[in-house]
Amino acid sequence: MRTRTGLGLLLVGVAASAAAGELVLPIFALRWPGKDGNRWTSEVFLTNPGPATVRVGGPQLIPGILRTTVPCLPPVPAYRDVPPYRTVLLTPGDLLLDLGCPDAVLGGLAFDADGPLRISSRVVNDRGVGEFGGALAGLGQDVPAFAGGELAGPGIVWQIPGLVWHHNCWPPRFEIYLYFANPGDAPAEVTLQQSRDGHQGGMFVDGLSVITPYAFTVPGREFRQLKVDPPLVTSPAVCLAPEETDLFFTSTVAVAAVASVVDRASQDPWTVLPVRTSE
Repeated sequence: MRTRTGLGLLLVGVAASAAAGELVLPIFALRWPGKDGNRWTSEVFLTNPGPATVRVGGPQLIPGILRTTVPCLPPVPAYRDVPPYRTVLLTPGDLLLDLGCPDAVLGGLAFDADGPLRISSRVVNDRGVGEFGGALAGLGQDVPAFAGGELAGPGIVWQIPGLVWHHNCWPPRFEIYLYFANPGDAPAEVTLQQSRDGHQGGMFVDGLSVITPYAFTVPGREFRQLKVDPPLVTSPAVCLAPEETDLFFTSTVAVAAVASVVDRASQDPWTVLPVRTSE
């Protein structure tokens, strides 16, 4: 497991505890099937760094895909008390019950807290080994939750640094996924770019050839995953060495955004957080 961030420009406050209010986890998975027998599942950590008990409400699912065959109970907001200077682990079993016992989930999560709180998670490749007890074992990636002031807001070009292309290679050694969770009611119009100034380029999004800047919508209270691949290189038309690249995006409303790069040789993912660019 690896976590990458931009140098010096990491979103302010991600590593610090958030004040009271809503916190948004940009990606959340339960029993989500992946390639080559992978299965992705999240566990969530609620950390109280202060001297007073914090009451946490949620989780509220920001749905992307929700599959439920036999629900156990209608999902209702749960409340948990996190004691001073303690961390509470929400296991996948806890989260399954909170969400009504779905078969599989891919989306985001929102929590409310009445005091300072940090929320982090691990998305683990549990390889479908069975049901969930305590902490998960397996390769995975750390993903933080974002408070309101830490979301990727409008009026700013955001950079997703240190991604890895693998041109002309099938299957590629590295794959890139982007995740956007919209916690608000208004739709987010997101524009994906290959340069800060929006210079025209080409790439693949979910297997389709597109011209960037490429615009798409994340409806209010919904989640969107995109798989992005590099454009073909015609000269030389051979599998090239992996190459680092940066992507950029803008959004008309504040969203929680994160990227994941998966090393397909090991099935090990790492997290890439967006950074605010400046003129």
